[in-house]
Amino acid sequence: MNVPLDGHAAMYVAASRFRHPPCVGVVRLFEEEVAHNALAAYAEQLAANPRGFGRRVVAPRIPGARARWRPVSDLPPLRIEPQALGAAELSALLDDEVSMHPDPSRDAGWRLAALPNGDGGTVVLTWLHHAYGDGRSILETAFAPPPEPPPAPAPADVRAIDELGDVIARVRQGVAGSARLGREVALPRWRTPHGELAGLRPALAALGRRDRSVGARSQRRVVALARMDAEAWEERARALRGAGNTLLIAVLANLLRLARHARGELDERPLRVLVPVDMRSRRKGGGDWSHGAATNTATAAIVELSGRSPGHDRLDDVSEATWQALRRVAVARSRARSPRPSGTVDAMDLLPSAITHRVAARVQADVDGVASNVGPIPAHVAQLGRYNARVVYPLAGPMLTDLTICMGRDRTHATLGVIADSARWGPGGTLRQRVAEELAAWGVQADVR
Repeated sequence: MNVPLDGHAAMYVAASRFRHPPCVGVVRLFEEEVAHNALAAYAEQLAANPRGFGRRVVAPRIPGARARWRPVSDLPPLRIEPQALGAAELSALLDDEVSMHPDPSRDAGWRLAALPNGDGGTVVLTWLHHAYGDGRSILETAFAPPPEPPPAPAPADVRAIDELGDVIARVRQGVAGSARLGREVALPRWRTPHGELAGLRPALAALGRRDRSVGARSQRRVVALARMDAEAWEERARALRGAGNTLLIAVLANLLRLARHARGELDERPLRVLVPVDMRSRRKGGGDWSHGAATNTATAAIVELSGRSPGHDRLDDVSEATWQALRRVAVARSRARSPRPSGTVDAMDLLPSAITHRVAARVQADVDGVASNVGPIPAHVAQLGRYNARVVYPLAGPMLTDLTICMGRDRTHATLGVIADSARWGPGGTLRQRVAEELAAWGVQADVR
């Protein structure tokens, strides 16, 4: 039952100490008032699932070892507003909640808020630290009922032999990664056109181009929610010579361009959009609770786009840039000789964790925005006891980026959760107004709130 944090989760936990914690979440709209006792029972159910939120991060005792997950069923902060809220109040409270910073290494790594609206319904927000998993794995496992029978309790302390094994593995991986990079440097340039060091150059160059003089980053977030007909979204994308995902990236890109202009940034430097790519293999779980645990199994494709003024006529350039980004990911995966994705990452294992995580966070900072499509939302996510949500919106919070868009889908509708760093958004209109205007400019009819 000793489950070490994977590389992404470890970086996300470390990022919490750098004032830019990465979080994800789900907003659900219920057409009726959800009883308080039902919310409390639901929180207990989620906390009892060790594959989801029923776990905490335990720090290692031996330097160089990895932090680990330990099953813990502590309840999270539960916010229940007693009175119905108007649209402005509801929006403000959602902004407050997505600006919170749950941290599983210090306390409960998730929150639950229930906000009654003026129509007799309830808005329920679950907001959690990204270390619990990527969007897809969280939807599939964290919101599912706990496994039956319940797992045996884990020992309170991690055995020293496990931590020593971590240190040995880390040194071995670090030496192997350094050797791979050393061979790349030693080989003639024409022999390594797609080397790992070459792959770092765009990120490092983007760091130098980034304008840090306008709109210093903050911990305040603002959120907008949109819902549209899923087939109409796909049809509109095809009419613009693209696909649903390229239209999603194009919407994000234009919102980023508008934010740049609003805060007075006139330099048309290129945009860099991160698109998570699901790399998990479908394996059936075994008897150990860790087999079904939510993990971060997505890699990143970086789509590079022009920093020009927003346009809404065609998707050709976005489609081409997206295809090139996915091709780079596929080439990197095909060249990998082992499940280890990067010699650069392995080589950094020889450095202290605090340094490697800070370097990783700085490289992440070259990304302007994130466009994530989690795909179909499992039916159990909409369920809360005897209640069933009418609409579910997936959310992802910016970590050292300006804005994120997360898309999900039910049987007939697509939903968007948009979150921006308020300090990077600039004056001249709310996020909800700009999202509504941007979707309308693309010819997409959407309900935005």
